[in-house]
Amino acid sequence: MPPSNQPTITSVMAPRKTPRPYRDFMTPVLHRRFTSSILLTICVCYVEAVWMGEWNIFWQWFPIGPAGMKTLLLLIPALVIYILRVAQIHIGQRTTTYPFETFIKYLFRFNTLQTFVVYSLSALLFGEVYIWSQPTSAKLGWIMSHERSRLNERSIYLRFVFFFLAGAQSAVHLYRDYDRVVFPVSKTGPDFKEGNNPVVIPARAQIGRKALQIMKRSGFTTLGGLVGGTLLYGLFLRSTLWEWNYMFARRLSSLAKSSRPGGFFALTDIFCHLIIEGYLLVFLWEFTNAAFDAYVSQEPLKKGKPITDDSKDPNGSLLIGLRTKKELPKNVAFWELALITNRFQVRRKSIYDEIDRKNGSTWKQILAVCLAEINNISSRIQAAQSPTPDPGALRKTQPIELVPRISQPLKDDKIAGPSTSPTTALGKFENFASDLVRTCGSSSPGPSPQAIKLLEYSSSLLTPERRAQLNPNTMTGWIRSNLIKIIRSPFGVPFRKKLSSSAIVVITGTPYSQAGTIVDAVTALTELSVASLKEDSLGQVYKDVPEIIRTFVLAIKNIDGFMRSLEVHWTDVDLHAKDENEKRKVPLVEEVVEALKSGLERILLAFGEYLESMGVTKTEIREAKELVVKDRKPARKEMKETK
Repeated sequence: MPPSNQPTITSVMAPRKTPRPYRDFMTPVLHRRFTSSILLTICVCYVEAVWMGEWNIFWQWFPIGPAGMKTLLLLIPALVIYILRVAQIHIGQRTTTYPFETFIKYLFRFNTLQTFVVYSLSALLFGEVYIWSQPTSAKLGWIMSHERSRLNERSIYLRFVFFFLAGAQSAVHLYRDYDRVVFPVSKTGPDFKEGNNPVVIPARAQIGRKALQIMKRSGFTTLGGLVGGTLLYGLFLRSTLWEWNYMFARRLSSLAKSSRPGGFFALTDIFCHLIIEGYLLVFLWEFTNAAFDAYVSQEPLKKGKPITDDSKDPNGSLLIGLRTKKELPKNVAFWELALITNRFQVRRKSIYDEIDRKNGSTWKQILAVCLAEINNISSRIQAAQSPTPDPGALRKTQPIELVPRISQPLKDDKIAGPSTSPTTALGKFENFASDLVRTCGSSSPGPSPQAIKLLEYSSSLLTPERRAQLNPNTMTGWIRSNLIKIIRSPFGVPFRKKLSSSAIVVITGTPYSQAGTIVDAVTALTELSVASLKEDSLGQVYKDVPEIIRTFVLAIKNIDGFMRSLEVHWTDVDLHAKDENEKRKVPLVEEVVEALKSGLERILLAFGEYLESMGVTKTEIREAKELVVKDRKPARKEMKETK
């Protein structure tokens, strides 16, 4: 047993009451961040409200009044997007084998329809605020008053373009997976323990870095939406939309009898206004999404401490979060566990000391949860490599005999017994006719001479080159070569089955990647194992170190074997030109493997002299050390010396 620096053995009694759910501590933190992002969005809404108003000093600098009211009204379209983000949030990246599978999988989901409806509602609200804020001279009212009231096409065109921009932004939202909040896979950095974590950038700094990207993306979406919406409106929907609006408007007002729109040239002046206002709308959407991502992706800390520190049973609430099935609280809980084990010594030590807890000590429960995350890698690989049963073989069933056979099987020969050979001419003729009919019914006739001559003649008309082209093998090669040309083109991108996508699906899980929780589990076990030499006064951890080592080794071996067994699909055209080593490099998988190897290395270095006495054989130690240095940069000097 490794020596302990603690002279006495003490234990901490865990609270007897049921700990509060993890979401009770996570939700208030997210609410505060949600509020911070809204306050930042209000600033953008105020700038846009000033732009929409009259240009005078009082309007620009006095927020209490029309400018403030318009700011609050413009905030409503942004709040609608915030609600959408909260409802559809997820952490891991989408995992499918090829892009077209992603398209089919997510096209007919309720979330897709919900995204389009929410963006349309946001665009409608923004458009109404803009129309309301413009003077009468802008001629944006639904009905224009002349000698006789007439339907105004400008407002119809304006609303349709805003609606089309909502569809374009919905497509961008779904394509770029804006529902995902990106948590770093590896939460540790060079100065992690000192509290200066370069992996997580402050929220405002993130938004500042993305400012140029937000402006560019807003410009491209606006330009595409305006051009596409204008063409669709002018070529196909102009008359239809006019008739629909006219049908409703004439019930509210006495309109001119003319039910046809005027010249399209009259809409050119409003197109220039739409360029600016459409850009402001898309910019508001993009900024809202960026602000939400920046604030929600911050570390799970409250005033510099873990968020469960406010609980009467901090580790009990944390365990509830680690065991939950919901993706967001589970990812936040594992992130908090990684922070506790690496940065907060008091909370880390409490994990060793709490032994009087239902379902086992705190250490045992954390160990079980973390090992389960790592072992799931091997389970998924084993399931992917297991042969798929043949559906046809499963359908074949043996005949069932309901009762035992009590008689001989039926005979297939003649029912009557063998008769004597006929002696008369008529009898001989009947026998001959019967044999002839039976022979014709049981054997197929051969090809006729005319058919043989026709085949020979048709074959003589074909040249050897043409016969080679009609060969089945040649036809298959021709079809495949043309398919590869299509796959190499931009039209074939959705159908490319990449090796990296197949590897991520199996190793990190589906429908969303669990790489973050896997790396957090590895980090937590590594930190708890290494720190136990000084802080585990009860000696709980050393008994489980061999199991941790074996789990890390098994996961590394399974990942390495699976990556080597993966075959490059013929549609993965970009990968065929690379060498064999480059083909197997998948950044997300390599990040998981590096975390496993780094953790294994640290444990081997910390327990090197005690491993054999703890039950780890020399063969296992040698294998673990070989895996640590395999396909990696030169390991630490200590690792080389212990080999």
